[in-house]
Amino acid sequence: MLKVEGLNVHYGERPILKDISFEAQRGQILGVIGPNGAGKTTLIRALSGVLPLRSGAMHVNGKDLRRMSEQERARLVAVVPQARNLPPAFTGREMVQMGRTHYLNWLGQLSVRDNQRVLQAMQRSSTLELADRRMGDLSGGEQQRLLLARALAQEAPLLLLDEPTTHLDLQYQIGLLDAVRDLVDRDGLTVVMTLHDLNLVSRYADRLCLLVEGRIQALGTPEEVLDPALLSQVYHVPLQRMRASEGGRPIILPTVL
Repeated sequence: MLKVEGLNVHYGERPILKDISFEAQRGQILGVIGPNGAGKTTLIRALSGVLPLRSGAMHVNGKDLRRMSEQERARLVAVVPQARNLPPAFTGREMVQMGRTHYLNWLGQLSVRDNQRVLQAMQRSSTLELADRRMGDLSGGEQQRLLLARALAQEAPLLLLDEPTTHLDLQYQIGLLDAVRDLVDRDGLTVVMTLHDLNLVSRYADRLCLLVEGRIQALGTPEEVLDPALLSQVYHVPLQRMRASEGGRPIILPTVL
């Protein structure tokens, strides 16, 4: 589905991402973890086409993202950023309709199909009750769910999520990630998602990519990547691994001294 080969991104002459290569399959969530400054957000921005590459290749369904127009890329890749600085006067429906921008006719009008896709996206993200409310009146969790709906309205097979649970309480974190997991399992979407919370990413991701100083330090299943010795070295704090149940996903906790 998504294939990244030899990705290098610089800010000026300073290298930020260094020789990044990985694949993300259809119907899977790839979680990207790492300490602050590791390059997680830079990776999302590079995959979305916001940042130019120094070198490397990115393909979705065999198509080269670097050779696409903005409109072509928007039909393959949708981004769910952190909810901040959103237009307060927009209604929830208007926010989701923005996901159809690259499908509009030359008059800029929504077609019957566009409106159907907006309705479907709001149903799948459980945001219909927010359709007529103003963005400025919504909580951070509600705004984040509408950003997810906007991305779904694009009908893109690849979703990029940059720290989608930031500033959300636990109820909204679980609700949002449950919705993402359901969409992946039901519709076969591919998701690349950055998260700070190691236990949330362990619960929801199929595979993990550990970034450290712009390089991939580990790539594999949560069982393989969430190694306490490796994580203790990366995060500079002693950690241990436990399980909530036999055969369950790993849980990472600080070591009690």
